[in-house]
Amino acid sequence: WGTSIISVREASSNVKSQPKIYGSITLFRLLLSILALLFANLTIRLNPSWHDLVLPTTLASLVLVALSLKTSMNMVFQTSLRFNYSVLMEIFASASFLVSILLLPQKLDHILFGWIVSTLLAILLGYILTLKITKYIWNLDFIVIRKIAKSALPAGALFLVFTIYNRIDTLILQNYAGAEAVGVYGLAYKIHDNLVMGAAFLMNSLFPALSQNFSANKLSELRNLYQKSFDFLFIASVVLFVSIYTVAPFLISILGGSSFSVSLGPLRILLVATAISYLNHLTGYSLLAFGKQKLSLFIAIFALSLNIILNIILIPFYSYNAAAWITVATEGVVLILSSIVIRNTIGIYPSLFSWIKTVKYLALKSFNKI
Repeated sequence: WGTSIISVREASSNVKSQPKIYGSITLFRLLLSILALLFANLTIRLNPSWHDLVLPTTLASLVLVALSLKTSMNMVFQTSLRFNYSVLMEIFASASFLVSILLLPQKLDHILFGWIVSTLLAILLGYILTLKITKYIWNLDFIVIRKIAKSALPAGALFLVFTIYNRIDTLILQNYAGAEAVGVYGLAYKIHDNLVMGAAFLMNSLFPALSQNFSANKLSELRNLYQKSFDFLFIASVVLFVSIYTVAPFLISILGGSSFSVSLGPLRILLVATAISYLNHLTGYSLLAFGKQKLSLFIAIFALSLNIILNIILIPFYSYNAAAWITVATEGVVLILSSIVIRNTIGIYPSLFSWIKTVKYLALKSFNKI
């Protein structure tokens, strides 16, 4: 429910309070995960028809606690921009899991057990690495928790809306156009969904700097950072659009085979949404960094409502192509509305032409390093 990203924002803005924030929020998130564990186990045991799932669900629910702790370690790495430590922890977790699969009997319960053990080992490594960066004050500071929880509620609701948004068009498409249309659109959307991860990786790195500059009221530096981030994402989105549009037939052939050649149309439409989504990652993360998660939630709810209405009206007539174009329209609406809020908050509409200066700056900096 957003406690991780809001904690990163608060820790980035209050360097002296970081040990208190890390300790309090790690404990708070641990308590939330234990409640989730209890809820999952109670639910599975109340339904007699799920009796055969009790053991695997009990094992899997333990991972909720482990993943909560691992995410809390990543919170420290993101704030301090030590993503190399985060990658090291993830590689260690995956390698440990692979070893457990190879050594343990190939049964579901054993695989789940191996997942738990490998995650716990990764947490141990992660904790050792975080101690190189910071200290923890292990205390449930309710002032810190209340402040972060209050901001996390709308942020968590925002993430929930995005989860629904990523699935709702497929559900409507299945209802009106059938499984074949879902398959065609699903492959195209899966490619789109993975392509936008590049913007997410960049914004995870920039989020602490945006939070820190806004908290310190360094508006000039903040606007400069925002513009340069816009320039970089704009260039990346154009390059991505052109390159993937060109190789799209080959990509569809590799991933889906000749039977999915009809996915080419919706994929090329969704590439427009991918390009817009790159800029939406900048506005979305910025709104969270600026404490505007409530406004961001209202924008997301409006966009989701518009998306659902248009899908219900147009999918019966135009099938998956309608779903693709509606995704483009929704991303466009979000970009316009969120840009207006950004303008009202820090006083900037990013220029579409300053990317030339940014390219020259990056090229010169790279040349000087060489």
